[in-house]
Amino acid sequence: MADAMGFEAEIKCAADMFYGFFKNKITQLANHFPETYKSIQVIKGDGPSVGSAWLWKLELGGRFITEKSEMIAVNSENRSITWNFLEGGDVMNLYRSFQIKLVSVTPTGQGSCLVKWSVIFENAKGDLPIPNAFINLLHLISIELPSRILRQG
Repeated sequence: MADAMGFEAEIKCAADMFYGFFKNKITQLANHFPETYKSIQVIKGDGPSVGSAWLWKLELGGRFITEKSEMIAVNSENRSITWNFLEGGDVMNLYRSFQIKLVSVTPTGQGSCLVKWSVIFENAKGDLPIPNAFINLLHLISIELPSRILRQG
């Protein structure tokens, strides 16, 4: 049985800009967060389309991990994207299934929006810890991405 956890955060960024970054420019996370993301490469598809896949190399929770993910759903109306982690990555050695979902990005006013994220996971090996490191990273990115984009142009 899958478990889920998530959060919402109000951020100072236009909803279309935030959503557009994750839909069209996700590989640029390595430029904006080099302390975490060592590289992100498109390994299948064109990047912004459902079916596209990435190879991620990152440091998370004090560990260097390599991961593969695929974009499995996009809803531009709700500004929602779902990524499914694929076999062959470090996370999938621990979990039977693992998804990260940008649930929605909703405009809240001039230049700000409410972002909702969810991590859906099913343990493969009994009682593993909840993947708090992913939630913490998503929260950090949500809060800091707008200023890092503006700073780096």
